Amino acid sequence: MAAIHIIQSSLSNKSSDKNSKIQSIPCKILADCDANVKQYFDDCTTAKEDGSLTASFRGYPLEGQKVNLPEGYKVIVLNENVKPETESDERKFYVVNQFSDIFSWNWDRKPSKNDAIIQALQWIDVAEAVSRSCNAWFSNISKFFCFSYTVLLKLLREIKLRMEK
Repeated sequence: MAAIHIIQSSLSNKSSDKNSKIQSIPCKILADCDANVKQYFDDCTTAKEDGSLTASFRGYPLEGQKVNLPEGYKVIVLNENVKPETESDERKFYVVNQFSDIFSWNWDRKPSKNDAIIQALQWIDVAEAVSRSCNAWFSNISKFFCFSYTVLLKLLREIKLRMEK
């Protein structure tokens, strides 16, 4: 299995990147190039009184919302400068930007707790709770085994002492 390295690059610390946004739009764009998102999308986005957002993409209306990530979590954008020649080659990804929120958009419905991104973020809380429970359980089991081992040693010593008498 190939090693994967994630390297913090100097680009991710530039103040100009602080104005960047992650836009999750439900479509597939068959291009891999720069786009003037600020001019053609951000500047055309309208905030409603309830906090939701409206915009359009290629003439289709969008309903959206800003989704804040849980405390301690960030979205990171990675770039791989050199593509591996084989699957077993070592891979290096560079962090080029990071975000603490995402703008999530829908074509045909208002933003809700049923959106895929919201549901995925809810699993973070579940995963942390399960992890804490498992860690506590393993900690308690190991304490139990240590306690049991200590008690067993004491019993064996006591039996040995009584047999010697």
